[in-house]
Amino acid sequence: MKSKIYLIAFLAILFSCTGENQKGATVEISGTMKQNEIAGESTYATAVNIKDIFLLLPDDAFPEAISVANRKLLLNSIGEDKAYDISSTPIDVCDVKNGYLSLTGMQFGWEMCYWNLKDSRKLVAINNGTESGSEIRTFFYQNGKLTEDPNYRLGGNQNYKLTDFINVSQLSADTRKFAEKQFAKGDYAIYYKLPQTGTSIKVSIDAYQLMDYDEAREIPYEAIKEVTLKWNNEKWER
Repeated sequence: MKSKIYLIAFLAILFSCTGENQKGATVEISGTMKQNEIAGESTYATAVNIKDIFLLLPDDAFPEAISVANRKLLLNSIGEDKAYDISSTPIDVCDVKNGYLSLTGMQFGWEMCYWNLKDSRKLVAINNGTESGSEIRTFFYQNGKLTEDPNYRLGGNQNYKLTDFINVSQLSADTRKFAEKQFAKGDYAIYYKLPQTGTSIKVSIDAYQLMDYDEAREIPYEAIKEVTLKWNNEKWER
């Protein structure tokens, strides 16, 4: 009789311990999934996101070189004044859900984003704004490695016309003639805007620079347009 009692007690203890272990495992998985929800990823927390790719970029991808160690510090100091002690160009926006990150502290801006490809790679773009227009660099991410492709043309091969960027019907005859002359010479700067939401790129020109900074020929704001380059089936379309 005593043997039966001991056996029952032993089984009860064993079942209790097993149940606690199972509960602990469930909490751990739930915690991982919760981290994914915060990070905006649909898979486990080990899935790559914009922060990981930011850390993989070469130092010269930034307006001023930022080491990997300092980039890690910046990711932990977003929106804080102390970030400027780490770099003169700290992080402004880090949108993990939409795969977008930008820096602040410069006149023309710096941003990066990525597009998911069907073959599981990611197309990564960096847009460094300068006085002479956007400097674009493109990379492909796969299996923890980031490889630059200097031959990839972000937005595809586009033949732009002045009327893509300016509604010339709103210009005076003199202003229109001068704008057409400047554009024909290629005396203008093209700027890209990478998407924080969606997948399309916006392209524009500096209308003030186009007019050689002549206020007498200033193009009205209402006449300035953007070109939208749409990402459709992994190809760029207008």
